[in-house]
Order: sequence, then structure tokens, then C-alpha cells
Amino acid sequence: MTYYAIRRSIKEGNPSSNERTGDRAAMERQFHLYCASCATNEAGNEFDAVEWGTVEGGKLDRKVWEHQAEN
Repeated sequence: MTYYAIRRSIKEGNPSSNERTGDRAAMERQFHLYCASCATNEAGNEFDAVEWGTVEGGKLDRKVWEHQAEN
């Protein structure tokens, strides 16, 4: 099986994505690294979605952040 981890973000209205493929352990690790990065939102994104799964079977887990501006 081919595993993937993908991060989709929106910053200043512009969408971007970063996708990787590899073995199960590496992609599960990448999923959690993406999650940690999204949780702290040091990039200043407005929206982040992170997913991992298999190309053959689809997603195993997905998390979404809608970041609010700090006042």
C-alpha cells in the first residue's frame, strides 16, 4: 500500500498544499508533525486541514483548524 499525508492551508486568501507519500510509519509521523505545526499556527494561516491515509483506500484521519485573529 502507498500511504500519504497532506496539509492544505489558506493564507491571505491563497490556498496551498503539501503532500508526501511513503510507508505507514513515516506518513503517520508526518501527519502528526503537520498537526503540531497547525496547532501553533506560526505560519499565520487562516485555515489548515491535515489528512493521512492510503492511495488505495482513502483517508484514515483528518483534522481541521479555522484560525481566528488574536485580539
